[in-house]
Amino acid sequence: MVTLEPGTGQAIKSVLAEEGIHRPLRIELRFSGCCDPTLGLGVDAIRESDLVQELDGLTFVISPETHQLAGEITISYVEEMGEKGFVLTPSKPLGEWDGFGITTIKT
Repeated sequence: MVTLEPGTGQAIKSVLAEEGIHRPLRIELRFSGCCDPTLGLGVDAIRESDLVQELDGLTFVISPETHQLAGEITISYVEEMGEKGFVLTPSKPLGEWDGFGITTIKT
């Protein structure tokens, strides 16, 4: 379901520790209104129908519908041009910009 690029798990743990958060991370579809949907990360609770994966000491959850649309998801941590954050790349393209946008963790 989820693959973490090297160093990404530690980067996520650092962000969550700074905020004092110890809850699962939801991989979710986000819509901006003008473009194709993208994937994002948010702190959330586990829902009954969720797919759940423990990885690198972190718990990731995703709805079956989002997993069906996106497929396997690779998460990487990037620091470029003054921005820090995460890039979620689905194995099934959601739009032409997949894997380019940097997202932060919505708390």
